[in-house]
Amino acid sequence: MADGTHFPESDATPRHARVIITAMLLSTFMAAVEVTVISTAMPVIVGKLGGFHLFSWVFGIYLLAQAVMTPLYGRLADSFGRKPVYLGSTALFLSGSLLCGCAHSMVWLVVFRAIQGIGGGGLAPLGTTIIADVSAPADRPRLMGYVSGIWGMAAIAGPLMGAFFVHTLGWQFCFWVNLPVGLVTMTMVWRYLSDSHEVRRAAPIDLAGCLLLVAGLALLMAALVQFDTLSAGEMAAMLLGTAAALTGFAARERRLHHPLLPLHLMFRRLLMTANLSALLAGALLIGVTAFLPPLVQGAMGRSALQAGIVVGVITLAWTVASMTIGRQVGRVSNRTLAVAAGIVLLAGMVALVPIAAGHSLLWLNLIGVPIGAGMGLTSIVFTIAVQSGVPATERGRSTALFYFSRLMGQALGAAAFGGILNAGLGETGGHDVMRELVNPQLRAALSPAALAAEASRLSHALNGVFLLAAVIALAVLAVAMLAPRRTT
Repeated sequence: MADGTHFPESDATPRHARVIITAMLLSTFMAAVEVTVISTAMPVIVGKLGGFHLFSWVFGIYLLAQAVMTPLYGRLADSFGRKPVYLGSTALFLSGSLLCGCAHSMVWLVVFRAIQGIGGGGLAPLGTTIIADVSAPADRPRLMGYVSGIWGMAAIAGPLMGAFFVHTLGWQFCFWVNLPVGLVTMTMVWRYLSDSHEVRRAAPIDLAGCLLLVAGLALLMAALVQFDTLSAGEMAAMLLGTAAALTGFAARERRLHHPLLPLHLMFRRLLMTANLSALLAGALLIGVTAFLPPLVQGAMGRSALQAGIVVGVITLAWTVASMTIGRQVGRVSNRTLAVAAGIVLLAGMVALVPIAAGHSLLWLNLIGVPIGAGMGLTSIVFTIAVQSGVPATERGRSTALFYFSRLMGQALGAAAFGGILNAGLGETGGHDVMRELVNPQLRAALSPAALAAEASRLSHALNGVFLLAAVIALAVLAVAMLAPRRTT
């Protein structure tokens, strides 16, 4: 080809292959942007719908459904072909997106986000798989670089897109923006993608194991979110249910020849530290992207755009740090790089703890630089360590387990931070604080003294969230100290 791109011998012509690759990059962007686009919009959504005590569930339920469904879609694609499974996944994701924009309460928004997450779990992994199917081996590293770049673009663009929509078209378009993009990708795949018979093979699907995993994790998330309102007996029952479901899942996985998750790989030192770091870093990621906008918009009284800039600084620092340090991996020991990243991350999180309503946005943006850089460095060091530290025959499963750990960290982090926030607001009877502070009419009706008191309540509750984040950052540093110096 004139551009130097080669294509495998398949049913896809070079032109069709380019169309399919473009569709998959659009699909990946759609999946990647879905968490960050609502981070700056959520305070406004709470101002319209109420139900601030369900704030963390809007993030957590989507991430939980996405994490559990991701390995299932791989099996379904192997059994029934990429095309029908991709179309089904995207249709379900778009249905959830449409319903989310129609939600008239936070309860229904959480339900519709679960539907969206079930569909969204297939977008990124199926997109990567389809790109590999229609491209030549020599071109795959370059194309995977495009996929990685898409995630970086989405992390930066998402918060700003959310701010734009809430100020112009309305918060509903944070979800409805997926509809035209998804319909275009579905049309392109329907018309141009042809599954070869070689990609279809029997792949057992462990639905019982999936249900056990969902039940255990959902019970754990519920216990974390509602711990301030549960009695000792209710908490014990939920934790026992969590333990029983997850123990049953682990026992079942050990007996299967084709387990949903390769849990046996977790006991290797490299993978254990990498997955634990991914779990903790995922929790921190949701902690800053989901809970900084309420501080900026609610406690500080700033706009969604200004909140989007704060989150954008963090994600930009993440991207720049990852791109910069990637050249050094292999020259310096993994432990040294991971410990340095942990120190930078901890410094940023400790500086965030005392933030209150009176601090300037400039200071908050400055704090975001070490936070983003620390998370980016931690992510890239362990990602490369996992991919280079296992045999090629185990690389795919090890990488999948690593990303699953990060998604679960985000889901459980949303639950834990939400529980801390609910407890902090519960002590002051302030579950409607966010609605009063973000809704322009309700905020204008408050007297100066009442406004200051409400902002102080929210700021105090968020300080508890950031304190927990600092503790988790300390745990990230401790895990880094346990990492092996080399992957081989």
